[in-house]
Amino acid sequence: MNLSTVKYFAGFLRKYTWQECFLVLLMFLASIGTLVSPYVLKLIIDDVFPSRDFGLLIEILAIYLAISVVRLIISYASDYMFEYVSNHIMKDIRVSLFSHLIRLPLSFFDNSKTGDIIHRVNSEVNSIQSILTGSIVRIINSLCTIIGLVVMLCVLNYKLFLISLCVFPIIYVNTRYFQPRIQDTVKQSRTKDSDILSYLMERFSNIKLLKSYMHYGWEESRLSIYIDEQIGINMRNVKLTSLASNVSMFLTALVPILLLFFGGKNVMAGIMTVGSLVAFIQYTNRLFAPMRDLMGLYFDVIRASVSMERIAEVISLQQERTGGSVSIGAQSEQAAIEFRNVCFQYDSSPVLTNINLKINPNTKYALVGTSGCGKSTLINLLCRFYEPQQGGIYFRDTNIRDIDMTSWRNRIVLVNQDNHLFHGTILENIRYGMESASFNQIEEATRQSVIKDHIESMPGRFDSVIGDHGVTLSGGQKQRIAIARSILKQAQIVLLDETTSAIDSETEKIILHNLFRIHRDRTILIVSHRLSAIKNVDQIICMDKGMIVEVGTHEELIGRKGYYWKLYKEQV
Repeated sequence: MNLSTVKYFAGFLRKYTWQECFLVLLMFLASIGTLVSPYVLKLIIDDVFPSRDFGLLIEILAIYLAISVVRLIISYASDYMFEYVSNHIMKDIRVSLFSHLIRLPLSFFDNSKTGDIIHRVNSEVNSIQSILTGSIVRIINSLCTIIGLVVMLCVLNYKLFLISLCVFPIIYVNTRYFQPRIQDTVKQSRTKDSDILSYLMERFSNIKLLKSYMHYGWEESRLSIYIDEQIGINMRNVKLTSLASNVSMFLTALVPILLLFFGGKNVMAGIMTVGSLVAFIQYTNRLFAPMRDLMGLYFDVIRASVSMERIAEVISLQQERTGGSVSIGAQSEQAAIEFRNVCFQYDSSPVLTNINLKINPNTKYALVGTSGCGKSTLINLLCRFYEPQQGGIYFRDTNIRDIDMTSWRNRIVLVNQDNHLFHGTILENIRYGMESASFNQIEEATRQSVIKDHIESMPGRFDSVIGDHGVTLSGGQKQRIAIARSILKQAQIVLLDETTSAIDSETEKIILHNLFRIHRDRTILIVSHRLSAIKNVDQIICMDKGMIVEVGTHEELIGRKGYYWKLYKEQV
């Protein structure tokens, strides 16, 4: 784990510096309380019992009881403060990571498993939370306790304390030996966890496909194999961690034997009192608990370092370019959009080749062509989801790369066949991105998208919950809700990518008529395989194999008897 990663995560602690310091102070005071009881036992054995002073016994026990009550209050306060700081740091990390992720280029999500992304936001952050709050505070608390115990041991008999230290170099060597091996198994375990999560998400999101093929047994066997692999990794981790911990515990168990041998010899020689030896052994036994904590925390740090590295991999990725020297208003004057020698490819597969196209303002366009010819890719470039490898897209002779991303996307509304509905109410989905819209505006948008009557017939009307991805709605209903959302935005450039593919032709005609009327002073670009629906647009752009092969009105293209005429003849 490099220094920049440590600095990044340490930055989340700075916001809570005072709370952390107060928490450390509370734990320090609580650790002082743990030093009292062995010394009280020494006083009773060496002073009270020989003098038979019952009044002194009552006095000592009363002081000890008062200290115990104070320690109880301090422990309660430290527990509350710990949870407060811990939960707020977890929130800050998770929100920061989410904020970074949603600003990454779309290509990152194309090449990443959704389950792996969620695993990093959820499980990995939980692991880091424990090290940034609990582990650090517990390390400080353990160190304070150890320092206090060492001071008391030296006060009682420093020579005996030096004898007890002889096993600790061996413990250190043991820990260093196991550390890289444990870290490697933790990395493998985290990767397998995210693989299983991705597998489950894919299966549940495609549950209809799974059921239609009755593929239950095969999927169960595959999940079983994944989990068996995970169990194997976890068992290796347990073997290493347990062996490292138990070897260290065996070595620490040798200390009392040494103390009883040399301390007993001192008592018999009159060099040391029985009370001092009992107190010394008590303090030594209490020394083992914080040392065991430190040992366990060390392995926690190893696990957390793996999580930090996995999150740092994402944080180090460059966000999509959002800034720009030019800003345009969402409702500013219309202008032409030009594709100039645009080329684009996914990985090594060319999709668009030398695209030259001018999209005039206040004009209705249709993009047609066979599947895979590049229609949706052209739309994605226009939305700046991707950047062309060659050429550029210009607005008012300004490359849209130089236009502020927010102002550019505020000018555009995209509705595609995926619809993009969230689990929630119909109202929340229509109002998404336009939370300030009035209910009258929302009703009008649903009327224009021919979905208002259906919404009114539902028990909850606009407050009806539609489930994940709008699962309770039909394909056509989902598309019409997405269209209503686009109408509400009132953008200058309207992009409809197979928006009405799940709607019957009559309803489609009504919706397109309404859209053309509402957006009569807007630029509309429709991608459609249903050629009968786009006959009335101003210009039809025909694409084939990533190139523009024809442009013209419906009548002009039919008269040429070229590429469009063949498509139309086959379909109509």
